Amino acid sequence: MGGKAAMLLVLGFSLIFLVFGNNFNSLTTRAVDNNSRYYTETMAHNIAVAGANLASNAVFMNRSWDSGYKDLHYQGGILNVYITNPSGYSGSKVKVCHKPGTKAEHTISIASSAVPAHLAHGDYLGECGGSSSGDSLVTIYSEGIFPDPANCPPNITPDTFSVYVELQPSNFAKYGNYYESMSAIPATGDTFSGPFHVNSTLKTWGSPVFLGKVTSKGGWEKVMWGHPVGDPEFQGGYQSGVKVERPWDTTHFRTRAMMGGHIIRDTTGSGKRVDVELEFLSNGKIKYRYKIFDGSATWTPYEVKNLTTFAPNGLIYIEKGNLYVKGTLKGKATIVVTQNGVSNCGNIFQTDDLKYKNDPRDDPNSEDMLGLVAEKNIRLQYNNDTKHEDIITQASMYSKDGNVGPDDALVNNDGYLASWKILGGIIAKKTRVTARYHSTGPYKGYRFVHEFDERFYTKVPPYFPHAKKYEVVSWFE
Repeated sequence: MGGKAAMLLVLGFSLIFLVFGNNFNSLTTRAVDNNSRYYTETMAHNIAVAGANLASNAVFMNRSWDSGYKDLHYQGGILNVYITNPSGYSGSKVKVCHKPGTKAEHTISIASSAVPAHLAHGDYLGECGGSSSGDSLVTIYSEGIFPDPANCPPNITPDTFSVYVELQPSNFAKYGNYYESMSAIPATGDTFSGPFHVNSTLKTWGSPVFLGKVTSKGGWEKVMWGHPVGDPEFQGGYQSGVKVERPWDTTHFRTRAMMGGHIIRDTTGSGKRVDVELEFLSNGKIKYRYKIFDGSATWTPYEVKNLTTFAPNGLIYIEKGNLYVKGTLKGKATIVVTQNGVSNCGNIFQTDDLKYKNDPRDDPNSEDMLGLVAEKNIRLQYNNDTKHEDIITQASMYSKDGNVGPDDALVNNDGYLASWKILGGIIAKKTRVTARYHSTGPYKGYRFVHEFDERFYTKVPPYFPHAKKYEVVSWFE
């Protein structure tokens, strides 16, 4: 029995060691496989990231770059970069909606030869959702493949990794206030919402309140006359030495208005001044008329049209004219008014309240937004609807060569102090007086009640002016 027992014991241990040995061999094989898989995934990831960085740098150096890379041999693998750049000049690209597995679908532009492969794995022709990605948004889709399928060992399956990057110039709608210089000075009783920038020295009187970050090219100077004394409140911080250039490209506006917007101008070809009255209606329509200063200067009959039919892409361009605007906007719009060398043109006059159908402060899902862009000035007009009345302005306002504020008659307003309630921002060459002050604060004109529309950090009115330099706004892996 002892011999048999010993034999059984030896056989038992042998079987146990065989099982453990097989498991150890399997574990070792899996570890090698996992290490190999990790290596190929890491290399594919690194190639895709390198492609995204190379393409981003190419766009930074050349705003119109849209060549991308096709089957580029890199680090033992293959790099493909597809780019959608509205500033580019290549007409050979095809837009497809790319659906990269579990990641969000997005629009890319690819060479026609690459379309079949993309359609084969679930992409479809056209933009995702059928909507435009914007006039300045550059999208980069970088694809890294490792190892190179042409030189891949038979027991290795190449890995593919993708990186999706969005670049866009900084948009001026992100400012609550932006000025080239300051002729009117923030003072006690003024509260400024959102980012505040001045391309010169920041001057303050008393204790104005700045809720967002404040930047200036020069330093900060306290103006000392009369009372009250005090320091401003920089609740979002302050930084000097920052300069932000403001571009003005009317060709860009005009081209975009021709490609899905609406242009109002002198159609006789003589370049006469054109004034426009426009009222936004809460049902999504606009009511408008215009007159051409051709001698008779008579108003046309009013017309009522759907905003989405009148200007499908939201851009309304008034060439060599002025705009008189009021109403309740349902939808998205930007109105650009140019001077183009004609005197007494390029101005926007707000004639009554100008607000959204759905106030974003009450409805976070509101898509209503407005941009007002004037080559000269933007004014609250003096009339029976504004005199001695609080005024609402819900828009981001951009004045290229002038300023934004009430008519002089409203500032001097018979000793009456009203409130100008702004939701949005003011971007202008210089500041403008909104009220008259004595030692305790404003006593006539308009008390400045401003709240920044925080949607404009990430969404902006159609084709609103933006800076020249690009920045990365999103990076998906």
